[in-house]
Amino acid sequence: MRKLLILVPFQAYHMDRIRRAVGSDFEIEFHPHGLPEEELRLALADAEVVIGEPAPHLLHETRSVKWVQMTWAGTDLYTRGSLSFPEGMRLTNASGGFGNIISQYVVGQTLSLMQNLPHYRLQQQEDKWADLGPVASLEGATVMIFGAGNIGSEIARRLQGFDCTIMGICRSPQKNRTYFDSLFTLSQAEWMLPLADVVIGCIPNTEETCHFLNEKRLRTMKAGAVLVNVGRGNFIDCEALARVLAEGHLRGAALDVTEPEPLPVGHPLWKEPRCVITPHVSGGSFGRHKITEDLICDICCKNLMKWRDGEPLNNIIL
Repeated sequence: MRKLLILVPFQAYHMDRIRRAVGSDFEIEFHPHGLPEEELRLALADAEVVIGEPAPHLLHETRSVKWVQMTWAGTDLYTRGSLSFPEGMRLTNASGGFGNIISQYVVGQTLSLMQNLPHYRLQQQEDKWADLGPVASLEGATVMIFGAGNIGSEIARRLQGFDCTIMGICRSPQKNRTYFDSLFTLSQAEWMLPLADVVIGCIPNTEETCHFLNEKRLRTMKAGAVLVNVGRGNFIDCEALARVLAEGHLRGAALDVTEPEPLPVGHPLWKEPRCVITPHVSGGSFGRHKITEDLICDICCKNLMKWRDGEPLNNIIL
């Protein structure tokens, strides 16, 4: 019998949905907390489909796996590592599952920085009661979102209520993308940066995006702008960002991803009062946010039914 190997902690009701999706065509082997490497190697030896993210070298050792359905949106593990993804094996991701929760993080961090809330929190720890002065607002702001896929679109949708002007940076600006007022390519973005009150990074990792926000571009951003990054840590040169923030050019930055990750002990951004750092939690899924878990299950079930019926998969990466 064909085997489906699941390596992530779906809830019982998710597993019921998955069983209905594959019907009697598959035996399901479920390891909600993963497996030690040697046991995983054995489990992969006769699996046709895997839901989860097994180590790339283990996939190269099996001849049976035909398709890996990731539960992450980012695919760097398989597409940007030193070991290529096995030829002939299909790879799909969970794009579409994280926009809901990540967009809330982005809006929350943006408003917090604009309203001086991190500084008030620091002030509270020193028993201080003092007005920290002017605030900024999303009302009428110009927002530049690097990445106009599911996450970027969800961020843009939530920002609509603030009457922002929203610019999207993407590979195909000719596509009709709801919620964006204008679209530009990455090469055009440099000229638009000085217009943005808020800059948001949620763009995939490519050679072109690596350190796109270098020191030169950070300094061309509008004075007092807010920067939020939830995409890839190497989108921003963190050494340069530390210098620019320390000089007060930007109002503040919120980083859920960094390069390296985590930042080393003693890195100046850890103690920079204008910077808020979170440990890659904006898109938390299993055990953290039910709706995101449900969306990931939806993506997996739809693709399982397509695989079972011999139809083209969604979210194909390779």
